Amino acid sequence: MAARNRDDIIRLNGIEAERKITLPMCKTHFAKQPMKVQKGMQQYIYDDAGSEYLDCCGNIAHVGHCHPRVAHMGKKQLEILCTAQGFVTDVQSSYTKKLLTTVPPGLFDTVLLVNSGSEAVDLALRLAQNYTKRKDIICNQPSVFGHSSTLASFNYRYIKHTDFKPYSWVHHIPICNSYRGAYADSPTPVEDALAHMKDLILELEKKKTPVAGYLLETINTSGGNLISPTEYLTAATKLVKDAGGLVIVDEVLAGLGRLGMHWWPFQHFNFKPDILVCGRSLGNGQPLSAVLTTQAIACSILEYANSYGGNPVSCAMGMAVLEVISDEGMLLSSTAVGNHLKSGLTSLIDKHHNLGDVRGIGLSLVLDIVEAQTSKKPSKDIAERLSYLLRDKYKILVPADGPDGNCLFINPPLCFSLDNSRKLVQSVDLALTDVENGVTETVKSLYELNEEFQIPGDIFDGFMKRRPSSCDDDSVACKMARIEQELD
Repeated sequence: MAARNRDDIIRLNGIEAERKITLPMCKTHFAKQPMKVQKGMQQYIYDDAGSEYLDCCGNIAHVGHCHPRVAHMGKKQLEILCTAQGFVTDVQSSYTKKLLTTVPPGLFDTVLLVNSGSEAVDLALRLAQNYTKRKDIICNQPSVFGHSSTLASFNYRYIKHTDFKPYSWVHHIPICNSYRGAYADSPTPVEDALAHMKDLILELEKKKTPVAGYLLETINTSGGNLISPTEYLTAATKLVKDAGGLVIVDEVLAGLGRLGMHWWPFQHFNFKPDILVCGRSLGNGQPLSAVLTTQAIACSILEYANSYGGNPVSCAMGMAVLEVISDEGMLLSSTAVGNHLKSGLTSLIDKHHNLGDVRGIGLSLVLDIVEAQTSKKPSKDIAERLSYLLRDKYKILVPADGPDGNCLFINPPLCFSLDNSRKLVQSVDLALTDVENGVTETVKSLYELNEEFQIPGDIFDGFMKRRPSSCDDDSVACKMARIEQELD
């Protein structure tokens, strides 16, 4: 098929250019009305008109956008050395040892560094299959896990919404949850889910294709924050291990202290994985992911190479992230703020019939939006309206997503405060009231007015450049000036 006219595409500006070039096939927040962002600071994002938004979906900026300590370490290392994998560096050695201190003693002794969560999960599957000399993998659904050709077979976005057919060696089992999924209406969800797991393991053994591994998210973030009971996770992982398989836990989104109290979600539940996959948050925006396991499992593959995995700049920034979490008490903060936030949001259930459930732990929460609490029928339409109202009217970023498009995901940077929590609860309360009262119009940002009326973009550039070099008030311009001074 012939390409579109290149020159016509190049002449487009702003969001319209992105719509034509990348957005049609790439997932983006607020897809119907994309927003263009220009700056980030702590738990705030600024669009190119200077409007400030409370970022409740910034899970990649784990310790806050443009954290001065993380940015400084990245800049400092970039001026010293940035090279491909294949050399021994002190910064990589220090980082891998520091990362190992975040897991319980005696569990892992080897760290393999890569760039993305997809790479890390793909490598973990390869390790499990090589170590067990088996092929078949069991995984929970709905989950995402990644977007490579292999991981498409594990990703509900392809399985549920396209005619894609998963590999025959990938076996899906429903997540054991009492609100959503196959066991929601069962009086004995744990027993039913475990029976399903037992039957599947036995079926694979009869077919002479025994299980190689069980891939799961302790808290299936992208699938709607469905959390399985501890008794299920303990028993299900034991069944897999007793059958000779390995347990692979994907903590890419919910890990590194997001749930509070512990560094990793599996520590909140009574089971021990054989392989831990982590990423996304490790580099606070710098591509950095990792696979933690034992030397015996890691050595089941003869050789592994990754050009940029564990490069010195990524490791320096990753080290800074670990230090910031410890030094700024973010494990405790995630617990306290998360509990306050969940309590406040849960209190709205009795007040608003479109709020079906509030799920999650710490600073990983989901609002399940429904047509009515009695039916629990997902409402994508109401969730989208709430999402845009929160953005345009209340200046809070809470995207709608999930298997049915009805979940509002709350995964803010860990510097999210109690004041932020109060503001979010109050705004969700008001937005739900708006929806109940039929409010549908959204407030257009200056950027959208620019797109509509073709205001010259340099007007906004000038606004950004005229920020004062130093000031003490809480205006948008002063906040952004102060963070730039810290980075310099």
